[in-house]
Amino acid sequence: MKVFLAHSASLVLLISFLRGVAIAIRTLKEGPMIDADGREYKTASLTDSGPRASDSVRVECTEVSMIVYIQADFYRTGRLVSPGDLFLGGAEHKQDSRCRAVVSGHNEYVIEAGLQDCGSKLTITDDDVIYSNKLVFSPVSNHHTITRMTDAIVPVSCHYKRTHTVSSSNTEQAPMTFSQSAKFSTKNSAFSLKLMADDWLTEMLSSKFHLGDFLRFEAKYTGPEPRQLFVESCVATLTPDATSVPRYYFIENHGCFTDSKAGSVASFLPRSRANLLQFQIDAFLFRNDLRNTIYITCNLKATLQMRTTLTDKACNYVHSSWKSVDENDSVCWCCDSICYQSLPRDDDLCDIVTLGPLRIISNK
Repeated sequence: MKVFLAHSASLVLLISFLRGVAIAIRTLKEGPMIDADGREYKTASLTDSGPRASDSVRVECTEVSMIVYIQADFYRTGRLVSPGDLFLGGAEHKQDSRCRAVVSGHNEYVIEAGLQDCGSKLTITDDDVIYSNKLVFSPVSNHHTITRMTDAIVPVSCHYKRTHTVSSSNTEQAPMTFSQSAKFSTKNSAFSLKLMADDWLTEMLSSKFHLGDFLRFEAKYTGPEPRQLFVESCVATLTPDATSVPRYYFIENHGCFTDSKAGSVASFLPRSRANLLQFQIDAFLFRNDLRNTIYITCNLKATLQMRTTLTDKACNYVHSSWKSVDENDSVCWCCDSICYQSLPRDDDLCDIVTLGPLRIISNK
């Protein structure tokens, strides 16, 4: 009888142990997750070797940044993690101060990063603009090369609603625009970027072009006070992410239309109003890439002062020299080097506006 009871007790202990191992394996395989519904997120089960962690991470989204709050008791075990072991993005961002956690309050850390910083990925659907990233917990081993906590990767993201229009006379979807400062819909922004028709008076509602066709753009500021608009830079990419590769800057260096130096038809048009700039390029594709849709992202600026400077200008390359559309060619001399202003102004208004996708067909 004693032998039977001892055998039964051993069997119960063995089953309990195996069950605990199975739970630990399952939780580690499933890993940390964050609910992607809405603009504020909370962690699901985060586990080390069994202990549960809930509500240890939350995300707040602003117009231009993602703010990630992390509880110092990351695994809910009573052992506090170090802020130096928490960062956004891949390992290459671990030493970037913008991507690392800092103390924000009692037993809480915070990371506030720009929506395009720290390796953030941009995804666009019919209804949403989504910036996603990952919070990484990577504890440093002590001098005995041991650690008592496992690494963790927590997905985090910011979701924004987007609007679009469709031409009533064309079954193709019109190109869409979204703005960084206006929660990714230019409807609420003082800045706009539009494709224009041949007459430069009406908006182009088609997104289909042939290689070499003119792409006509109109950038505009419609804020309450009189300001002069400038196009700081424009870049073409294959995705909505302006930092993606390949990319081609056709306007840069604070308003230098560098593509006009390549012998193309690219140029700013003569300015008709202070708050508006029109410009054109010929449609192109990226060599050795089969994708035929491009996105145009422009940095726009509106200044209170109604005059041009080295960093407030619109310059074309014409007949082997740089010319200003505002008839002040002296501000264009730096287009072949680096243009900078010694005293930046705080009253400038800026926005980043993206337009696309534009479909470019290689032959007619």
